[in-house]
Amino acid sequence: MAADDPRIAAYEQRIAELEATVASQAETIEAQRQLIERQQAIIERLEARVADLERRLGQNSGNSGKPPSRDPAAERQRQAEERKRRSEGSGGTKRRRGKQRGAKGAGPEMSADPDEIIDHRPERCEDCGAVLAPDAEGGFQARQVIDLPEVTPRVTEHRAHTLGCVCGHATTGSFPDGVRAPVSYGPRARAVVAYLLGRQHIPNRRVAETMADLFGLDISTGTIDSIYSEAGRRLRGFIAALVALLGSLPVLHADETTDRIGTKNCWMHVVSTGLYTLIHASVTRGGQAIDDAGVLRGYRGVIIHDRLAMYWKLKRAKHGLCAAHLLRDLADVALVATQTAWAAGLAALLVEINAACDDARLRGLKQLAPTLQRRFAAHYDTLVADGVAANPEPPNGRKRDYLQRRSFNLVTAFATHRRSILRYMYDLDVAFTNNQGERDLRPTKLHRKISGCFRSKAGAERFAHLRSYLSTTRKNDISAIDALTRLFNGDPWMPPQPT
Repeated sequence: MAADDPRIAAYEQRIAELEATVASQAETIEAQRQLIERQQAIIERLEARVADLERRLGQNSGNSGKPPSRDPAAERQRQAEERKRRSEGSGGTKRRRGKQRGAKGAGPEMSADPDEIIDHRPERCEDCGAVLAPDAEGGFQARQVIDLPEVTPRVTEHRAHTLGCVCGHATTGSFPDGVRAPVSYGPRARAVVAYLLGRQHIPNRRVAETMADLFGLDISTGTIDSIYSEAGRRLRGFIAALVALLGSLPVLHADETTDRIGTKNCWMHVVSTGLYTLIHASVTRGGQAIDDAGVLRGYRGVIIHDRLAMYWKLKRAKHGLCAAHLLRDLADVALVATQTAWAAGLAALLVEINAACDDARLRGLKQLAPTLQRRFAAHYDTLVADGVAANPEPPNGRKRDYLQRRSFNLVTAFATHRRSILRYMYDLDVAFTNNQGERDLRPTKLHRKISGCFRSKAGAERFAHLRSYLSTTRKNDISAIDALTRLFNGDPWMPPQPT
């Protein structure tokens, strides 16, 4: 075919058109590929967002730090059904409420020495109507009624007499300690006021109302506040002794919660054991609060806490982590399908180890058997390795989304703090959870609900010190009124000296 053949020119033109079409299609394909990549990234973010929202909707008091009061109605119903299921007996019969068959009753016991006896003797026979002779005694049945006597204030007048001497000098007697004003309230009256404020969390005005209604004492709110302040001053020696004692104990529980002073945040910090409670009010949540409380800085024992960063700064102490918090975090992470295996496995393992520790304590053992420790530790390491493998680095240098960070941070914590998490397995004196600290701190939340915020830092401090005293004395089987009466008598109950 000749070079000048018109068909060649037509073919070349057609080829050029096809090449242009291919180039255009290639550009379109490249644009579509980039669009698909962008859409895929958007889809992944939206899927992560949906998963995050579903996780948040699924949060409740069982798998997060939410209080039970914030559980939705459906979750409360589910928990009620779960409690009902657990209450079913092994034979499928429903467990009766109240005292169970065969269990010893716990009602009030009859007094062997009643304060008053009232006899009820019939006058006529209920059969024939004849008059009954007083000496025809045939025994009796007894029932007792427990009531409160009418309480009226008891006023004691102290008179300091002045006597003259033959030398001409007049000497006046001195009043007892505590009798300083023309009219004042005695130790027990002040103890009741402090009890209503610090134990029952009643606001000042309602305390005044209660004292008038129950005891006939007309006490002003200003006097009530001064009694509260006096209690705080008298507790300084107790707080100092408590700080010294706590610092010498081998295991402590530590926790903190928020409160309010006016419109600003404050924090209530607790350091406690089964016998002692120290609550400290601070305007900060960090290390300054630890320094001011005076217990944990330099402490060398075991601190059980919830992984708050400030506790890790206590380098001299050993650490035990609250398993209740860990179990909630694991339950939350286990909602993600790719994380279920290792998270649910670790949760089951922690509970299994705790059951073994409880069994060892019941048998009077000093520690868990070393073979069990090694087996549990190996299983722990395997599950943590599975968790690390389930949380690889995202491709293409992307950052982890919220759910990925949560699961990655949790498994990293299990890998990094292995010894602290398993502390209760190696030391049977270390509790499985930090429930002790949380229970000791819970009354501060109750106070907030009933009485509202504090008006000053001094008010928060005196409340914290009074709660420390009342909690500690109750743990040592001393009633609140007796402990407070001793306080206002100048003889507060004191913790033992550290050995």
